[in-house]
Amino acid sequence: MDASVSMPKTSGPTTPRGRKCAQVGLVVFCIYVASLYLLALDQQFHWGLFPTKVDRQLTAEVQQLGDPSLTADKRQAVVDDIVSWNSFSVPVLIKAIESGPPNVRDPAAQCLQQLSLKFYNVDLAPMGTDSVKLHAWWDKMQADWAKPESEQK
Repeated sequence: MDASVSMPKTSGPTTPRGRKCAQVGLVVFCIYVASLYLLALDQQFHWGLFPTKVDRQLTAEVQQLGDPSLTADKRQAVVDDIVSWNSFSVPVLIKAIESGPPNVRDPAAQCLQQLSLKFYNVDLAPMGTDSVKLHAWWDKMQADWAKPESEQK
């Protein structure tokens, strides 16, 4: 064999097994990117597909509010704990008011009323259990927080 003859350079895997591994790697990468995109959309639009540990804990506590066997002291302790989570509790309470079991809706509304008075000085009683108005109020609160300090009043 002549020393001046060299093999052509090829890019990528040259064996069928190597090509198969590359295809599998590309599919895994595409699934990973798609899952990150879905996670970002879930957080942006509050779909609740991937709840956080805090969301799961608060949802369980809100569900306890509907338990008729709960004593008054225990119920107040649950309400105090939910209220102590402040802004983390609001979306969970609104969701419970919107689509929770009937025995949870009124206690969740009362809990949200207590939270809004304590932290935001807003009386939500006129809104009652109207989830559209509650969502609008919460969206406005979040939009106000996102404004620069110079624009806030």
